Amino acid sequence: MPVGTHSWQASSPAWLSCLCCCGWGPSSIICPRIQCLALGLAEGTELYRPLRESHKVPGLLVLSYPTPLYFGTRGQFRRILEWHLRLGEGGQEAPKTDDPPDAVAEPVRVVVLDCSGVPFVDAAGARDVVQLASRCRDAGIHLLLAQCNASVLGTLTQAGLLDRVSPEQLFVSVQDAAAYALETLELSGPKTCTVWV
Repeated sequence: MPVGTHSWQASSPAWLSCLCCCGWGPSSIICPRIQCLALGLAEGTELYRPLRESHKVPGLLVLSYPTPLYFGTRGQFRRILEWHLRLGEGGQEAPKTDDPPDAVAEPVRVVVLDCSGVPFVDAAGARDVVQLASRCRDAGIHLLLAQCNASVLGTLTQAGLLDRVSPEQLFVSVQDAAAYALETLELSGPKTCTVWV
């Protein structure tokens, strides 16, 4: 059979040869490449951009996850966030680095998950977000969600997200969530008392 004239019937040897020579067939699975960006505050603005273009705010981690969160990507989502948050099976772990201890970044106290690029979430992906919320709470990390579309928020709510986070942890924009986070970091930071004599 000449190249390009394949018959797609499962019983046909041409289908098998196409699968072997081209590497694809009717049962092929295509998985997107997962990319999660750490964002920082852009100089002189209130906007959050990729860290190469901006500076990191100590204790605050803003992550953009511009991919659907479904059964095919949920394992990668979990591993990426555990790495960024330094979460292991037992809660917060010390980062594994060759740098001296004083060069290690301040631990994450607030994480903002930018969901503006998440077009949909299925039940499996929603369970991962709910589990992430529980693990963050157990590790003392405040999880804030920003820019979830109505469909994503509905699926997360059905999965029990509001049992783990309060409605005050859901924000319309990353900037609003970051402003709240900075206020939270300031309030939960070391307290000093000034005594005037």
